[in-house]
Amino acid sequence: MVSYLGVVMKKIASLVLFLAFASSVFGQEQDKSFKVAVKENIKKYNLASSRAYEQGDIEKGQFLFDTLVNNQLVGTKFQDYSLKKLRGGKLKLSTIKKPILIQTYASWCVLNKGEIPALNKLARKYNKDLKIVVVFWDRKQIVRNVASQFASNIEVCYANENYSKDEEVVATLKYAIGFLTSYYLDENLKVVAMKKGAPPQPPKRTPIKEAIKMNFDIYDEGLTNLLLKSGLKKETFANQ
Repeated sequence: MVSYLGVVMKKIASLVLFLAFASSVFGQEQDKSFKVAVKENIKKYNLASSRAYEQGDIEKGQFLFDTLVNNQLVGTKFQDYSLKKLRGGKLKLSTIKKPILIQTYASWCVLNKGEIPALNKLARKYNKDLKIVVVFWDRKQIVRNVASQFASNIEVCYANENYSKDEEVVATLKYAIGFLTSYYLDENLKVVAMKKGAPPQPPKRTPIKEAIKMNFDIYDEGLTNLLLKSGLKKETFANQ
């Protein structure tokens, strides 16, 4: 009887230790940093992606990026970057305390027709629920003209490799991932989704109202998904 109880207790103890270990490992994976995940996977992705684009296979290139994001980057913890605000001061991401869309650009990018008005409209719609942050990979003086077109509730920031304190954010987001990328983060800075490149460019003769709507609908889909995955109920924003 004693021997039997001893075996049972040993098995229970082993199970408890195993569960504790599994929980610890799982927690480590859940808290894995975005920067580390990028470093571990970006070289292999770049080699495969370069081959795809050299062969003109754009669909495969996009598939490879989506696979990288969904399998390795979604769920990782974004770095708590401190970004320089165009209006002065710094923005530390952890102070926002709600879901974030980070949209990166460079001054040499030709923004879509209607894209900035669409983002301004989205910033008004979701003002209470999330924050839109725009980051330009440029020096401050270069960003001023285009930045003035964004609404005041969109935080416009800038970062450049020539600024020593920007080295990490530039290396990870601009050079490793790409200078034109959308990052959808939950309130804990966990990556929910990413999109590389610009939304489809409306035809040149598209009326401005229609162009705004096209851009609005594309971003709105991503933001709706972000809010849902961040725990915001559909009914909260369905009628906005």
